[in-house]
Amino acid sequence: MTETLPPRDRLAAALGGLASPGSFSAQRVAPADALSLEVKGFGKLTLPLSPADAQKLCELGRAARYGRGEQTLLDRQVRDTWEIPKSRVRIDKRGFDKTLVPMLERLRGDLGLPAGCELEAELHSMLVYAPGQFFVPHQDSEKTDTMIGSLIVTLPGSFKGGTLEVHQGGEVAVYRGSKTSLSFVAFYADCRHQIRRVSSGHRVVLTYNLLLRRETELASADVAPADLAVIAGCLDDHFNNPLHSARGPVGDTPAPDRLVYLLEHEYTQRGLGWSRLKGSDTRRAAALVEAAALADCDVVLALADVHETWSCSEDPWDRGRRGRSGYRRSYGRDDSDGDLDDEDPWSEARGSDDPDLDDYELDELLDWSTTLVSWSDGSGKPAEPISSSVDDAEVSASTPSAQLRPYASEYEGYMGNYGNTVDRWYHRGAVLLWPRERTFVVRAEVSPAGALDALRATMRRGDLTTARHMATALAPFWNKVAREAVGPRFFTKALGVAGKLEEPATASMLLKPFAVERLTPSHARPLAALVEGYGEPWARDLLTAWSRGDAPGASYQRTDRPAWLASLPRLCAALDNAGPSGIAAARLVVDDCWNWLRAAVEHRRAIGGPSRRDEGLAELAKPILAFLESTTVIDAPDLRQEATHVLCDGSDDLLGVVTAVLRAGEGRPATARAAAGLPAIAQYCSGRLE
Repeated sequence: MTETLPPRDRLAAALGGLASPGSFSAQRVAPADALSLEVKGFGKLTLPLSPADAQKLCELGRAARYGRGEQTLLDRQVRDTWEIPKSRVRIDKRGFDKTLVPMLERLRGDLGLPAGCELEAELHSMLVYAPGQFFVPHQDSEKTDTMIGSLIVTLPGSFKGGTLEVHQGGEVAVYRGSKTSLSFVAFYADCRHQIRRVSSGHRVVLTYNLLLRRETELASADVAPADLAVIAGCLDDHFNNPLHSARGPVGDTPAPDRLVYLLEHEYTQRGLGWSRLKGSDTRRAAALVEAAALADCDVVLALADVHETWSCSEDPWDRGRRGRSGYRRSYGRDDSDGDLDDEDPWSEARGSDDPDLDDYELDELLDWSTTLVSWSDGSGKPAEPISSSVDDAEVSASTPSAQLRPYASEYEGYMGNYGNTVDRWYHRGAVLLWPRERTFVVRAEVSPAGALDALRATMRRGDLTTARHMATALAPFWNKVAREAVGPRFFTKALGVAGKLEEPATASMLLKPFAVERLTPSHARPLAALVEGYGEPWARDLLTAWSRGDAPGASYQRTDRPAWLASLPRLCAALDNAGPSGIAAARLVVDDCWNWLRAAVEHRRAIGGPSRRDEGLAELAKPILAFLESTTVIDAPDLRQEATHVLCDGSDDLLGVVTAVLRAGEGRPATARAAAGLPAIAQYCSGRLE
């Protein structure tokens, strides 16, 4: 039965059996006399804490805040506790380290972190929970690259309630304090946790950031050779058979280029690394790395965004809380320490408890998508942002997203024509694999600029044949990824690579995704080289594609074209200085611009309302003037005369735009005005007005 499953499902099952020896959270205890500390304004604390001393600590604290996005908020419906900053807390570090250092080593093993690395505890603050105080479910942000978790040291004392609950992957660990001993609880930073309401007494804790020091390479997966062979066989089957999608038959789709295995924990872009994997992710990733070597695959770490839409059944007793719209939205990340992390795009927080996820039961998965948003290419540099949609037949996961806590959710109740639905969003770590022979294609799809760099490097080595084969392999996805690529040098790189390929069809494929508005005077020489190498008919077809963009037949609607046309004379001057091929390129560009302007004029003349029509035509005055001036730069009187004839056709609706062209030309030297044909237009306007 297992053999009939798609390879990605068999892989998920095989890896799912590789549990980590550690857990997502752990607790240890130590004698109370291991800790000696003083609080400014109070003096030295005596442990266990007496009720009177705990009450005095409350009086020294300030109401604790929490972070939401770029805001630091104070809302006692979300977080109700007293905070004493670390600047007011003094610990006998030398004495406490005798207990803390070996304690951290034990907790490292409890969490399943590899031997050889070290945990360091960085004090954040002291918190005091008085009767009735609490902190709703939240998730800590990882404030530095090396932060991997949090440590809560609960001071001994008499209190009831105030239990710490840590959630991960459908599991819940509950921790209580001790009347006589120090309690150390460590958990990974992506774990949601909450402090239940204190019913009596005071809960006093020290909070620490857990930092990973002396990072090590990814440890061995400790998997039997036969089991490793099974995993490698799943990879071979996946990459050598057509896609099998859960959405239905895929048809003649070729074998996939990638496999994305979703990990169980979340990671930040700054903290993504093999040595920082958590829990079972460590062993499963190690197994994939070892199996990839057997299957001749490359493997990297990545971050994935998952979006799922479910039908659901709601709790009927909860229906009244939503109001008539039946719509609710919630977010799932808090910065519990009140420190903002502006560089972390995943640090969105919500300001209240999240009952939504407990008020409905998921029924049927209706739609889903996975997008790679970042990857670490193995160079040791921080993970770089990417954007690459992943086919669901390329995704494998031992732990379904539905078993995890989403970072955001939107619920929409019954609306009359469809039932209850809920959208859930997740951030998940991932291991990305592909056959080594397809490395260039896979990397190019997520990093088109890197693909151009690889093509340039290949051509510099004199291997033009290989470069052409590499460029041809980009065709299935290049149109999409090149349109989405950003950066001022990307277009420049593409022009240079296309010119050196000496292959007209492939060069056209590389360049057609762009828009004519990308052209600047700095591109004059590479554009001239393209005209010289491939000829004017080829360049004319390319310019036509650039001008149409995504809207063939409606290119006059390009909102950025008028602003770009203002720089047309400078572009033409740069092309004119690039030699005969540059002059030919300039003529093609100006001719294409006139085609656009003529279509834009006709489109705006057809606007119904007179005021809207006149306003739309007036917006073309400066672009028309720039076009007329460009015809003088490239010595194209025929284009100038054609434009003048169209504008001065004797109709009343164009009189406003031609007078606006004259106003736009005011201040130009008389010789420049004459060269652009403005005196003839002025004479026409004068006659029409008379």
